[in-house]
Amino acid sequence: MSSFIKHPLLIILALIIIGAAMYPVGLATSKYIPEQNPEEMAILPIGETVTNGTAVVDTNKVRKVPIVYHPEYLIEYAKKLQIWEIYSGLTSGAIPMPIKNITGGGISDTGKAENIKGPGMLAIKNGKLTVTNPTIVWGFKEPYTIAVKTKNGVDIKQGNKTIKSVAVSDFSNDTIPNDYISLDDFKKWHNSTTVGNNTTLDYALYNFNDGRNIIVPDRIASLFGEEVLNEMKTRPSKHPITVYEGSENQKVISSTSTGMSYYSEYDNVARAHNANQFIKAWNNTIIPPHTIGYGSSDVFYYSVYDPDPNATSKWASHGVCPPGRALRDASLGAGFPRPTGTTGDYQNAISPGVDIVTGIWVLNSRDYPVKIVMWSDGGADGAGMNSIYVQIIELR
Repeated sequence: MSSFIKHPLLIILALIIIGAAMYPVGLATSKYIPEQNPEEMAILPIGETVTNGTAVVDTNKVRKVPIVYHPEYLIEYAKKLQIWEIYSGLTSGAIPMPIKNITGGGISDTGKAENIKGPGMLAIKNGKLTVTNPTIVWGFKEPYTIAVKTKNGVDIKQGNKTIKSVAVSDFSNDTIPNDYISLDDFKKWHNSTTVGNNTTLDYALYNFNDGRNIIVPDRIASLFGEEVLNEMKTRPSKHPITVYEGSENQKVISSTSTGMSYYSEYDNVARAHNANQFIKAWNNTIIPPHTIGYGSSDVFYYSVYDPDPNATSKWASHGVCPPGRALRDASLGAGFPRPTGTTGDYQNAISPGVDIVTGIWVLNSRDYPVKIVMWSDGGADGAGMNSIYVQIIELR
């Protein structure tokens, strides 16, 4: 073997001559070799999410063909100095098909994902194993791990499978997943419910727009980043979660602004804080086509006293109406229905008694995803706020 590789240039020349001599025979007989089933050589299931460097082709399952049928493979391996493939082919008379010849884009000569900008997906396109390069990808937050109350504690289940049982005496942060429910809240639920009832402990991402497979909780951060996992914690169940946004064609389809007035009878510092929190909750929210979107729950609103003797509620989240008005007007300008939880009124733009976090949502009635961008000309805490701005951007 060592003498075989001492003079690579001579080897390449010799193999090119051999390949050229054999080519007419190979051309005549190659039509009798059936194409390899791309799924047959995939290491991972079709639809899996992959990143650069992920092995996707099982090289041991790449079909070998007689050299006489494809002598040009010798030349390809020789040019890349893939010595083992050459040696194996010459000694056995059968040579593996070059991976680049039998796969589509996004896969290297060695069968690994390459040159993808975001979370790729293993797919079959035009009859070839391919790793797609995504533009924008979203899935839906759905329950994955649940706790079912038993006589002695809980059964923790994923799907229809019980993965473990935990006795009441063993409840702790180590035994009960607590990304979405605190241990104290979990214990309160357990003490107040009956045997057989359940609560969700963890969520996965299902029903992706590009058809990729479910992403279980343990893989979300490693594939998409901690920010996606944090985003999931601020959105309700069934909510769309954008895991990658790399669209280059972005168009502002609606733009509006409104004023943040001063009222001497209210606590205007608290009002400014509430307005700022509303802006924070909705800024950069992406809503897929024909889907509803909520603002983030990772915010906090003050209750502001209303001195008006005729006020229906003496304490309310005053200050959210101006940004709510701007969101409403921008949504209508984009052709969406009026956001649920808003009114047609100028001053009282938020419906009385509505939950600011869960009671307001926007329906994207268009055929492409949109991103809502909100900001103000005040400080980060809302101080000095005079104007509030909203843009709705279509992503393609």
